[in-house]
Amino acid sequence: MAMSGGVDSSVAAALLHKQGYQVEGIYMRNWDTADERGVCTSTEDWKDVQQVCATIGIKCRQIDFVKQYWQDVFSQTLEDYEAGLTPNPDIQCNRSIKFGALLDQLPQDTLLATGHYCRQQADGRLLRGLDPTKDQSYYLSTVPSQALQRTIFPLGEFTSKSQVKLLAAQLGLHVAQKKESMGICFVGQKRRFADFLAQYIDQPPGPAVDLEGKPIGQHKGLFGYTIGQSSHIHHGPHRWFVAQKDMKTNTLICVPGSTHPALFHQGCIARNWVWINGPQPIERVDCQVRYRQAAAKASLTLEDDGRYKIMFDEPVRAMAQGQQVVVWDKDWCLGGGVIEDILPALS
Repeated sequence: MAMSGGVDSSVAAALLHKQGYQVEGIYMRNWDTADERGVCTSTEDWKDVQQVCATIGIKCRQIDFVKQYWQDVFSQTLEDYEAGLTPNPDIQCNRSIKFGALLDQLPQDTLLATGHYCRQQADGRLLRGLDPTKDQSYYLSTVPSQALQRTIFPLGEFTSKSQVKLLAAQLGLHVAQKKESMGICFVGQKRRFADFLAQYIDQPPGPAVDLEGKPIGQHKGLFGYTIGQSSHIHHGPHRWFVAQKDMKTNTLICVPGSTHPALFHQGCIARNWVWINGPQPIERVDCQVRYRQAAAKASLTLEDDGRYKIMFDEPVRAMAQGQQVVVWDKDWCLGGGVIEDILPALS
């Protein structure tokens, strides 16, 4: 049982134990807490895992993935941000570390359980969790079916997070009211991600302009800005939002207002496509380019160069290069790829 010290994986472990499984808790140490440039609660989380496992009555151990995480996830994340992209390190971590390196260390007759809110079928199909507000199949969209066939998701059938917290309290787990961890471990809970990245990426400030090229202020380094987000640049009566990043001229291009037409696009071209269960003969899909985005109807086609083209029925706000675009057939998560090109809205 992959355990983080949070309420989800703790309840999942307790449920499996009650169902008669022989359960061992595994805490994955992915970040070196001795690195002062990152702030991680791994020491406290490991203590919580130990206490929860003692309450349940199961064994637990810690496995070190610091070197692999740095090589396979963190280094690539930095390179992507430095290139002006918007990567999702959690998706890469799931594919390379949790459902890759960790699963490789387990005996073939052993199942891996996690606290993700999703479901899977015996044939390796990944399904959305029943709670639409907590469904995490987006983050597992590049995990191969062979790994999913060796995985259990005990929380997939729960319809709300409150059910899980209530059960944790009933089971006497001390983490029942522990705050949910949001974001990436190494950034910490109280730090701006841009401030963290600035310790690793050396990019100078530069001009911020409107769509006509007129100056509106200065940016602090393009890596710290995401398409669609507020630029925090003050100029005139408007709030300015990021529309584009010109890496060649080190220029941030902004628009007034969060609903400006320049923030909406009709589609995208994706590279590094992964079909979880192999290529599917499907043209109409539900699609997301962000975790908490409502699924949107789209058409999916294979291009001659091997990339995939996604065209949305209605323009989608704030698509960014480097984001993961994921597709579903109803509840079935088919897979996804990395956005390489953005296609303008149809006039």
